[in-house]
Amino acid sequence: MESNEQQNFCTHCGHFLQQGERFCPECGTRVPGANPEEVAREKAELKEAVGKQLRWASILMLVYSLPFLAIGVVFLFGADAVTDYVTSTDTFASYVDYYGLTADEVHSYVQYSSVAFLASGLCGVGSAVLCWKRTKYWAAVLLCVVSVFAGSTGFVSLFLGLLAFWMIVASKPAFREYEGKLDDALSRIF
Repeated sequence: MESNEQQNFCTHCGHFLQQGERFCPECGTRVPGANPEEVAREKAELKEAVGKQLRWASILMLVYSLPFLAIGVVFLFGADAVTDYVTSTDTFASYVDYYGLTADEVHSYVQYSSVAFLASGLCGVGSAVLCWKRTKYWAAVLLCVVSVFAGSTGFVSLFLGLLAFWMIVASKPAFREYEGKLDDALSRIF
């Protein structure tokens, strides 16, 4: 009977609790007294959700990185063709003339761009692999940051890269080296 009375009020702030509430609506403290099977199931669901988010971050990094990798390869091996296209197509040629660029300067820009795109793609793929394997959190974050800033060519790519970055950072407890901290945090909640 005493345990039932304790569940009517939050053990942290004293707020009145409705029957069946899992968390205090006032302070967010976990309501004690759930059966052990339910607690174990909820912990497993939370761990699975964090792991799924990390897998989605990995997939997003691949979606973000593979096009940059492909563009980098095309620019690297086709720098002459890309330069010819840019300097001879009316739309691009007008910009080349406006800025007073020579064909050699355009060629150099294409080569530098290929290096940036390759770096972005390779770093992004590396980050995706580390996320998928759930290992080396800080390396995954660093590779993601380098990928985003080396390859951000517009709003969409910057948005996708920063979204992937946020998902990786938010999924830190899913990395193997931080699983113990996740278990500790879940033990404090449950």
